[in-house]
Amino acid sequence: MTRALTAAAVALSAIWIALALVVPFARLDYPFEVEWMGGAFADHVARILDGERIYVAPSADFVPYLYTPLYMYAAAGVSLVTGEGFLPLRLTSILASIATLILLHRFVRRRTGTRTPALVACGVWSACYFLVETWYDAERVDSLFLALLLGGLSLLDSRRGMGSAVIAALLMVLAYLTKQTALLLVPPFAVFAAIRAPRRGLVFAVAFAALWFAATRGMDRLHDGWFSYYTWTLPARHEYVFPPFVAFWVTDSRSLWPLLIATIWLFASRLRRGDARGALADGAWWGGLLLAGLASRMHVGGAVNVLMPTWLGFAIVAGLAWQRGREGGRTAIAAVLVAQLAFFALKFGNSDQPRDPGLLDVAEYLPSDADRAAGERLVQLLRDADGDVLVPFHGYLPRMAGKRGGVHAMALIDIRGSDDQELTERVMREFWNSARARRADLVVLDENLESMGELIVPGYRFEGRLVPESESDTFMPPIGLKTRPIMLFRRVD
Repeated sequence: MTRALTAAAVALSAIWIALALVVPFARLDYPFEVEWMGGAFADHVARILDGERIYVAPSADFVPYLYTPLYMYAAAGVSLVTGEGFLPLRLTSILASIATLILLHRFVRRRTGTRTPALVACGVWSACYFLVETWYDAERVDSLFLALLLGGLSLLDSRRGMGSAVIAALLMVLAYLTKQTALLLVPPFAVFAAIRAPRRGLVFAVAFAALWFAATRGMDRLHDGWFSYYTWTLPARHEYVFPPFVAFWVTDSRSLWPLLIATIWLFASRLRRGDARGALADGAWWGGLLLAGLASRMHVGGAVNVLMPTWLGFAIVAGLAWQRGREGGRTAIAAVLVAQLAFFALKFGNSDQPRDPGLLDVAEYLPSDADRAAGERLVQLLRDADGDVLVPFHGYLPRMAGKRGGVHAMALIDIRGSDDQELTERVMREFWNSARARRADLVVLDENLESMGELIVPGYRFEGRLVPESESDTFMPPIGLKTRPIMLFRRVD
């Protein structure tokens, strides 16, 4: 393996790691959402700090998201130091993503015994930050979930006795309490551990089952059964669709096609050299990470963030493939991985947001002065309103203006996605009636979410837009669904 390829891999990895650290801190103090659902997570944290439960009967005032609560509680703890708002949410995600980077480095270095493969793995993972539209530091659950997940896998990989298997199970329960996807990964992780040490795999599985049962029972008792309703019953009623499966291979993963070649080579080479047991063991956890991302992507509403476990698996394999190629004198594999690190500079988009191939522009993920000014102008408009205000998809904005907030309409859409027709009709009727009864002085709607237009009953007039139509990107969140609250409607007395 030539020094030139090693130097190129180290340099490119360092660049991606630096970029994946600079962008999160550059927007850490941005006072508005960087992802369109993030404001409701701030609402959840505020609710915790007020001493209220998260999982309660749905109403027009509050409906929780269909996530388990650990991320919100962690952010609430951070907010005791930082204050409320988006800072504690993003800081929690940033710290978790840094922990993931450290755990990834340690995992690959322990496996390979050298620094370069670990750095390559971290470089690939950092480049994937842009592949998922910079989701690592968003005010969402994913980064904390991945840190706990990788912590559990690392302990299972360490072969340090039964105690570490129990701790790995505890970490996986905590991962489940952050995001339910962890449940899909317990079986493949148990298989991985069992192939290497059958008793250890059994201890891990039994410990997880016992701890998971205790945790869910405890949460249900605390929340009168609503915990399981929101985190299990409702998600299970949402549909799975097939097109995202095809889109994954055709669109979502095309930035990783060189690495896919290296992955196939890695497992094939281990099988050829008689390491079928090791290949099968690693194939269990890697396949689990792949399938967890695919299954989540096929779930209605699954955005690019759900592929983060899959890309983490590819990052680990990148480091292992580098070392395997070095040991076998396979310069071609090193060239493929260097090409992969360079290939990340091309932006292809994804099945959610198709785009023509072009060079990555890091600046598009950084909120501008115009974004901040538009948000501050909107908060001032809400503050100056004579009475109540309503911003259906961004209830945090009225709270910033010192007004009464409200349920995030996405949570209502989650309720509507269930097959409990009676509950759906009751909650939606209550929401419409409550919204209209407010006689809000000012209603602010998103320009491309017309379903909320039903709120505009006779007695309101369109007052204008927050920003001119020509400013198509101003106050648009850089992550996720491209939508923004800019349509202003004023009550006519």
